[in-house]
Amino acid sequence: MKLLRKIVLTFTAALLMQAFAGCGSPEFRESREVVSVSISPLEYFVDRLTGNNLEVNVMLPPGVGHGSYSPSPGQFERLSDSGIYFRVGYLGYERAFIGRLKELNPSMKEVNLSEGVELIRGPEIDHGDHVHEGGIDPHIWMSPSVMLSLLPKISGSIIEVYPHLQETVEENYSELASEIEAIHRDFERLGQELPRRSFMIFHPALTYLARDYGFEQIAMEHDGKEPSPRHLGRLVKTARDESIPVIFIQQEYDVRSAQLISQETGAAVVPINPLSYDWMESMHELKTHFETHLR
Repeated sequence: MKLLRKIVLTFTAALLMQAFAGCGSPEFRESREVVSVSISPLEYFVDRLTGNNLEVNVMLPPGVGHGSYSPSPGQFERLSDSGIYFRVGYLGYERAFIGRLKELNPSMKEVNLSEGVELIRGPEIDHGDHVHEGGIDPHIWMSPSVMLSLLPKISGSIIEVYPHLQETVEENYSELASEIEAIHRDFERLGQELPRRSFMIFHPALTYLARDYGFEQIAMEHDGKEPSPRHLGRLVKTARDESIPVIFIQQEYDVRSAQLISQETGAAVVPINPLSYDWMESMHELKTHFETHLR
């Protein structure tokens, strides 16, 4: 009996291993419709609208800088299988290969989400690992106001390429739009009620949020690089003079400069992740940080 049981278990395990191995085969992968996106927050919107009915290929993994990263051959392979590529538009890494898109997949629909957005421009800045071309700030997804305006473009593109998902997308659209509208109204309220308006941040990822809701973002980066001792001294003075209550720091960057300013001024150092998958959760966390530190 024990021998028979052992044989059955071994045979079952072999079948399971074969099944899981098949999940990585080209035949299995090609059975799912694929959409590619620049960053994880855009994956969130595709998942919410489609009810996870599409495979989403994210070109930039979490925790890496968006300037110098080079996508893997596997990511390019999934990009070539994609029906749509949703791109932010001015991220350094994606502009490095954007000219090859038609070679990779001539029939793929390319959706540049920056088109039609009132972009924030400044002098062209070399951030060390990337350059913001023409001084264009790429962080459009960090403003609920901007994302509310982009939702029809995202949903419309999905329906155009995958018409069999129209009913699902339309059902999910209303709920998602209502949630974005709610967080948009929350930030509008904060922009009117909070007595403080200024915050510091290492890499200026909240430019559009600050513009759209009446806040002032003070970047610690100087010419796109770590602040020099002289610039750090100026930041300390600014933080004292303006009573800056909070310094936001992203996980990709060194926290030591922020900690030094905090020690000199008492400002809280708060980690944020603009590239987090769960965009809605990130927005609610930011709202809480604003309520806590700018009140």
